[in-house]
Amino acid sequence: MKKFCLSLLVLLLCTATAFASILPATGVDEDFRAWTGLECTPAVVLCESLSILDARGDQGGKKVGSLLYTGKTIPVIESWDGYAKIYYADGTETGWVHNDYLMMDPAFYVCDESMQVYAYPDVMAPKIALLDKGTKLPILTEYDDGVSIGGWVCVSLRGAAGWIRKTPADTVMSTWFRPDQLVNIQEAQLIIGNSGPILCSDPAKLNTLSDLLTHVEDKGGTMAGCPFTATLTLWLADGSQVELQLATDSCCIYRIEGRDYSYARHLWNAEDGSPENAVLFDLFQVNPMDYLEF
Repeated sequence: MKKFCLSLLVLLLCTATAFASILPATGVDEDFRAWTGLECTPAVVLCESLSILDARGDQGGKKVGSLLYTGKTIPVIESWDGYAKIYYADGTETGWVHNDYLMMDPAFYVCDESMQVYAYPDVMAPKIALLDKGTKLPILTEYDDGVSIGGWVCVSLRGAAGWIRKTPADTVMSTWFRPDQLVNIQEAQLIIGNSGPILCSDPAKLNTLSDLLTHVEDKGGTMAGCPFTATLTLWLADGSQVELQLATDSCCIYRIEGRDYSYARHLWNAEDGSPENAVLFDLFQVNPMDYLEF
């Protein structure tokens, strides 16, 4: 009887497990190629700190900086004899790192709720971390013990690794949207709050709009605190229509499919920081603050 109760308790704990979204590997970074003309593969750093060299080690490379673990991808443009050439400092510098400490083009696990990380793939294993909703971590490997529903994924933590139990509720996120789809906008319509539609069909402005919306950083989920009270509808050259939600608090953020993208990244620089969203709203000759009620 006790064994039955314990088994039932474990089953209830398993069925109550939180769920997540799995982002598949992306392959060659088309946005980076469109921006620089170079082909690159996205990679993540697996250790806490990785030395950046000015040349490969076999060429006498010297340390010029460190690449810290952030969980975000960096572009790898060349691999040679145990070293990888990368762009860093937001694409302003190149250097070489040991590629043993990189994971090339990983899939990502995005927590849709808070969830536990275990020391090994067993619900009775010690818990080593509690992840917040929206946390995005690279997947190192998957494991199915033949008993657990859905198996497990091993994720990269800061210089370490841990196991998360998959559930039937986990979903592979849709890949229908990519920012580079927005390279050829034919017409745009902006609605802020309860305002009427504001149209834009000027080719020069639409080209600028495309540049803003395709140079992005994927935030890996939704960001808290930004009011998304503007809607931007785009008609593209292939006949499709895309609708984006825009932040109206000066942040350059748009939301689609439950994911936020920081746009106008090509305008970022170390001295002035990131631009405000006036770079987009000025194309429609509006100030969003004039349309919003507080």
